[in-house]
Amino acid sequence: MAKSKNWRMLPLRRNDAMTLEQQWCDNLRCWDFQKVRAGNVEIFSHRERRYYCATCRHTWSFDKGSAFETLRSSRVEVAHTLSELGERASLRATARLRQHPVNTVLDWLDVAGAHVAAVSAHMIQRLHVDYVQVDELWTFVKKTRASDTH
Repeated sequence: MAKSKNWRMLPLRRNDAMTLEQQWCDNLRCWDFQKVRAGNVEIFSHRERRYYCATCRHTWSFDKGSAFETLRSSRVEVAHTLSELGERASLRATARLRQHPVNTVLDWLDVAGAHVAAVSAHMIQRLHVDYVQVDELWTFVKKTRASDTH
């Protein structure tokens, strides 16, 4: 089964270790394309967090294919800010408490949402289920109906 280059499991700790064990070259023209542990992947720069393929000389970012790929802020800061939003904190309160502009937090939320949609589309396929639990959906419908009657 070919690995998707659209997502990679990435830790969120501040001092992430750049490991070579789960890295592969994503250059379509490379002889070692998508081969894990082929011995071709090396660390290009710890400071810039980049990898290097010794076969085709292609470099890529540690964050490639993740929600953090295009962001300039620290992974830890983005993750903590988004987790506060996940706990139902308001957008303005989260932006104020984390000391970021509201538009920045909205941008992070948009990027994370698009990434979650891509990962979900890739992972959740061909499910054959008999029962589905929709508690959260019902809560939303129930609250919406209650507010409509007033």
